[in-house]
Amino acid sequence: MIRRSIAFLVAFAWLAGCGGRASGPAINPIPQGAVPQARVSSGVNVNELPEPPVVRAIDGVAKFSLIANINPATGLPSFQYRRLHGVAPTIDIEPGETFEITLHDELPPTAGMASYANLHFHGLTVSPRGDADNVLGLLAKPGQTLHYVVHVPANQEPGLYWYHMHVHGETSYQVGEGGMSGAIILEGLTRHIPELAKMKQRLIVVRATGIGQNVRFGDDDVDDDSMEMPVKPQFSNTQPCTFKDGLTVTLNGAVHPVITIAPGEKQFFRVVNATGHKTLRLNVAGEKVQVVAIDGYALDTYPGTPPTLTEDSVVIPPAGRAEFVVTGPASGRAKFQTLCYNTGPNGDPDPYLWLGDLVAPKKRGDGGDFSNRPLSVGEPLPPNAYTTKLPAPSARRLVVFSENNKPHFFINGKSFNVNSPPMFVVHAGTIEEWHVVNVTYEIHDFHIHQIHFLIESINGVKQAHPHWADTVIVPHRRGIGNGSIPGSVVLLLDFRDPVIKGEFVFHCHILDHEDQGMMAKIQVI
Repeated sequence: MIRRSIAFLVAFAWLAGCGGRASGPAINPIPQGAVPQARVSSGVNVNELPEPPVVRAIDGVAKFSLIANINPATGLPSFQYRRLHGVAPTIDIEPGETFEITLHDELPPTAGMASYANLHFHGLTVSPRGDADNVLGLLAKPGQTLHYVVHVPANQEPGLYWYHMHVHGETSYQVGEGGMSGAIILEGLTRHIPELAKMKQRLIVVRATGIGQNVRFGDDDVDDDSMEMPVKPQFSNTQPCTFKDGLTVTLNGAVHPVITIAPGEKQFFRVVNATGHKTLRLNVAGEKVQVVAIDGYALDTYPGTPPTLTEDSVVIPPAGRAEFVVTGPASGRAKFQTLCYNTGPNGDPDPYLWLGDLVAPKKRGDGGDFSNRPLSVGEPLPPNAYTTKLPAPSARRLVVFSENNKPHFFINGKSFNVNSPPMFVVHAGTIEEWHVVNVTYEIHDFHIHQIHFLIESINGVKQAHPHWADTVIVPHRRGIGNGSIPGSVVLLLDFRDPVIKGEFVFHCHILDHEDQGMMAKIQVI
């Protein structure tokens, strides 16, 4: 993975060109703590799924501090929270509340080059300016501190979001390999679907950390033996369902944890795909699940889409989220797993993986939801742009994802440069139709900051149940030679909320693709 040289040049240009703002004095170091592991849950099962610590608002404001440094247990970058390495708290607040994060950069320089730090608040419709979700303007050098103040709109859709580092050139290393991420829950979805409030909730952050099995190929432009490149020759993904990449896949930091659930009991799973490049195809062996929300938005946010969909499995692209109801297996035990997902001839193999086990409790206890009643709608969703009728698009744009074998990745033929002007200038208050085309032989993962989009069609096929999302898989090219057909998605992007005015980015959320150029700026005026 090309990391350090590119990261240094990009970060230096970022600070010089964007006037990154950071305060200088270092905060007192926090003593080294332990890495969280799966724990014993009293009276239930050994190796029970751990729960991340939670930060809630006091007088409307949730506050906490993070240190970005190296986890001594892994040698990789991580967050340090309250003396614990590798721990990131869940922000659990109501729409309309504020959260404040103090982020101090203690990442050591590597090969004489600095390691930078900042944060992105993925999926939230918040400002890209000032002290908020400003990935282009805020960047801390080692020894510096950033202070984020994020005001969540009162009409923000209730659901599951997340935060993670967003230093261009370093995202795969920091977020993917290091696991620098945490969840954000905006309360209210259980009021919209009241039956969910009677269920045990399971927040699950899936990470795939470690260096993995990267393969180096010769390149005249690369002469640093310390750098690794996960570059594959053309049509190398010939065994997508068997090849293992050597990464450690965890649920809330635990390997193969137990999720205690009684036969017939319903639990509410809220899953973040915080991996750098894995597409999850989640499945409970022998059971169906009821999906209620994607990327933080209830399915019925878009008028006409039903509030729940029953599925055999749930596909979650890198950075995506899904919220669904799981029923405890009658047998008392079932695997929680991700099934093989074919990412294309040049893609990263995503084979079957055993993630954990659903296991009946040692003793049948009180509580839990064992009803067979269907999920029904209660309190309406907050009225906002996403729940109102869509006007006709004011513009149509073409976005082409491409790559070469250097490797370099491009959007509309251009590799990201922080000093370049925005690729698109958009007027607030409008809807745009974007045709995102993938001419490569591996999938890409389209994401845009600040807003959600409606998925209209994939490879020309209209969606039976359109829904809002902030990440979507763009299928790979099919066929060979002149008869091949690029993959494509058609999206309606909603720029109607004035809070998003400013400059931000869109990119592929397969993080090594983003680091190596597949990102562009957009300005909303």
